[in-house]
Amino acid sequence: MSKASTPRIFVTLAAPSLAAMEAEAVRASGTPVGYELRLDYLQDLTQLERGLHQMLLRLHFPQTIATCRRTEAGGLFKGNVGEQIKILSAAARAGCQWVDLEIESVRHARPPVLRQFRPARVIVSYHNYRRTPSLGAIYRRMARLPAQVVKVATHARYLRDNLQILRLLKLYRRRTPKLVALAMSGSGIPSRLMAILWGCPFTFASPGHHPGVAPGQVSAEVMRSVYRVERLDRHTRLYGVLGSHASISLSPAMQNAAFQAKHVNAAFLPCETSQLADFLGFARALNFLGFAVTMPFKRAILRSLDWTDPLATQIGACNTVAVQRDKWLGWNTDASAVVEVLVKRLRLAGSRILILGAGGAARAAAYAVRAEGAEVIIAARREAAARSLARGVAAQVVPWESAEGLEVDALINATPVGMFPHVEATPIELARLRVRVVFDMVYYPLETRLLTEARGRGLTTISGLEMLVAQGARQFEIWTGLAAPRALMEQAVRQMFDHSSSG
Repeated sequence: MSKASTPRIFVTLAAPSLAAMEAEAVRASGTPVGYELRLDYLQDLTQLERGLHQMLLRLHFPQTIATCRRTEAGGLFKGNVGEQIKILSAAARAGCQWVDLEIESVRHARPPVLRQFRPARVIVSYHNYRRTPSLGAIYRRMARLPAQVVKVATHARYLRDNLQILRLLKLYRRRTPKLVALAMSGSGIPSRLMAILWGCPFTFASPGHHPGVAPGQVSAEVMRSVYRVERLDRHTRLYGVLGSHASISLSPAMQNAAFQAKHVNAAFLPCETSQLADFLGFARALNFLGFAVTMPFKRAILRSLDWTDPLATQIGACNTVAVQRDKWLGWNTDASAVVEVLVKRLRLAGSRILILGAGGAARAAAYAVRAEGAEVIIAARREAAARSLARGVAAQVVPWESAEGLEVDALINATPVGMFPHVEATPIELARLRVRVVFDMVYYPLETRLLTEARGRGLTTISGLEMLVAQGARQFEIWTGLAAPRALMEQAVRQMFDHSSSG
């Protein structure tokens, strides 16, 4: 098997039957990929060799990895090592070009067992579902085995765990056997997207837009169309979105589409972490040239900047950072975006606007509309934060439970209430609130319960998508100096939603 014949992306198929696996393979066949067949998910393993051979024949024998992960190694197969090896041997005879056997099974059965899978190639794998330990010694022990590929997959608690993966690949990517290394979880997504650039012969993906078998798996289509993982090179400039829920952010789809449209060799990565210091070290190690900032870091990031735009300083929140000559420069593009989307529906001067929340997004909204002459009312569960914000913009504070009885011109939800996965939640009941315009900053989902109820009452609504594109366009212009392709950026976000609903 030549190196060229091995695909760079293997789609992991995990289904209760071969028929269901085949259906998933057909759906994923629009782009050239290989398949990892998780045989431990099959409910019936009788007649496996015959059924698998017929399936592969119908699929024209694509590159396939047979995996039968035991429960001790994080899989579903409850049999012993001998039974596991029999299943993998049957898969090899059926036409699978690769078999994956975890290091625990190899130790139990002794290394010579790996030769019985010939002519299939062998991947010996190590999985750690708790953390990312020191990996050099682990690779060196596995490299002594008669395998063609060593796979190392660990759990990323932090973004810095991706750097451990990178260091391992830098040390051993040119060695034999070949090394595939990645970190699992939302914080480990960068290692999956950068795997090929960092020297892995291939990486793994999920078949659709639903979550994959392994934590942090990204679909093959998104890997190719959004992140262009096979086109990244040493000249690719890195940007990202920082946040505690960055793995579900739509900013990567939007910004990567803009980079592609403007022929900018750049990649925009999701950087999920609960610790700001973790991201700062990660971004500096990979020489990030800019990043978007989301919850809960919009205020905390200010202390790490070398220069801050006066508006961001006044607001006390930053959502955009650019790195220029090793200096970290901060802006707030949320404020201008709030005004941009509101003035299309409402005259702000003299309007009464109720803002729910007191975090970074709420601060941007409050300062923005107050500067346009609006009267601002703040309601937040954190009363101290609400009063602090109100002092800065000469706003009124009302108790959270009293907000529903107000009469205002516009409502702005600047809280995460209603965001995926808590889509049934709503920050406020509209039955008693007298309001004309309802603006929900939440954009995932596009249609929140709050917006649905507002539209049902005949109110004017503004979705978080509008603000996302408006503030994202300004971010793109700060980072690149180019005019942002706004229509295309919105289209990219909508396509992600369409794929998610169909996947």
